[in-house]
Amino acid sequence: MTASPAGQLRSRRAWGILLALLGIETVAGVIALIPLGVAFFAADGEEAGQRVSVLLGGLLAIVWIAVTFTGALRARASWARGSALTLHVLMFAAGTGILQYGLADSWIGWSLVIAAFVGFFSALAARPEYTAAADEDGTTTEV
Repeated sequence: MTASPAGQLRSRRAWGILLALLGIETVAGVIALIPLGVAFFAADGEEAGQRVSVLLGGLLAIVWIAVTFTGALRARASWARGSALTLHVLMFAAGTGILQYGLADSWIGWSLVIAAFVGFFSALAARPEYTAAADEDGTTTEV
């Protein structure tokens, strides 16, 4: 099935928006991780297990976003698109949780919700790019 030129343009725009958003999310996540790391070493009264789990959760989230960003930047593959969809569904849940329970300032919750919507719908519109791979018998098929 071949895509129409308009569909390709829409997909390229969606990939561009998704890449920009994932890049911003990666940088913002690293910046948000700095106070978390400082609090990890400054908190003496809390149990070490709780501090380690929060710090590891933050680190894993940032690594996940960075890997998705790198994969989308290099290959625009279907796994990066699926990962971006999942990330933005979870980001929407985090944003609504912040807004409902007052866990942080409301602007943080709204920022997460808006970024989640933009990321989710741009990942839906972005189509994976397929490359032709040579089979053993010399014919090429789409991967």
